[in-house]
Amino acid sequence: MAPALVLIVFAGVSIARPEFLNLPSLALTVGGSAAVIFFSYSPRQLRELVQVSRSTLGEPPIVPREYAGELSHLTELYRIEGLRGLEHAERRLEDPFLRRAAGMLIDLQKEEKMFATLERDLSDAVCRHEVSNQILLSLSKTLPAFGLIGTLVGMVILLGDLYTQDVQSLPAALSLAVLTTLYGAVLANVVVAPFAARLHVATTEKEIRMQLTFDWAMSLARGEVVSVLKSKPHKPYPSPEIARSFRDEDWVLLSASPQRQRA
Repeated sequence: MAPALVLIVFAGVSIARPEFLNLPSLALTVGGSAAVIFFSYSPRQLRELVQVSRSTLGEPPIVPREYAGELSHLTELYRIEGLRGLEHAERRLEDPFLRRAAGMLIDLQKEEKMFATLERDLSDAVCRHEVSNQILLSLSKTLPAFGLIGTLVGMVILLGDLYTQDVQSLPAALSLAVLTTLYGAVLANVVVAPFAARLHVATTEKEIRMQLTFDWAMSLARGEVVSVLKSKPHKPYPSPEIARSFRDEDWVLLSASPQRQRA
């Protein structure tokens, strides 16, 4: 939404004030940054950035207390109706990781297999999120850098034109020097940085939900049922700065063991 709005504003400004549109400056800033990103990361990692952005930002925001309440409801169903209650509730589960965990419980998978499968999915998700955030962080740094490079290139051209007294080419050189810095600063701070911040918050909240789901599923697999999860999430998920922002009552859950460990 924000990138589209910026493009609309940019198009409007370019029509109203054509001097703000300089294709060589735009090509140098955006093209140079894109070349660095494509050189630094593999095509698979770049595709995963698109997939993570679509899947994470496309999900409706879920308050941790509401998600904990859903897990508590599933726990009550399991306590009262057993696996049949979970089987009936599985069809209504929207979260893929929670649906996968519930399905493994219904299929009576062994605890060791559940642990390995769910932990692998959780670790893979955390890895994809970290790489996606790192790509956006790199892009937010390369855009201003290429803006500065374009300014230096424009100044070199400008000084060369002054030396040769080629007055007609001075405006183009000056536009290249000024607009590359403008493009780099606007794209980095108005487009990429807000998008990276939003994606980071969304992925961290998703990691928290996945961690809670993991502990909930493993506790049910062990036959342990408690009403409140007091243990803190284990690193590397979720990130400490986000986890500290939740109060103790936001972790109300579920079925969870005080400390998960490999059998």
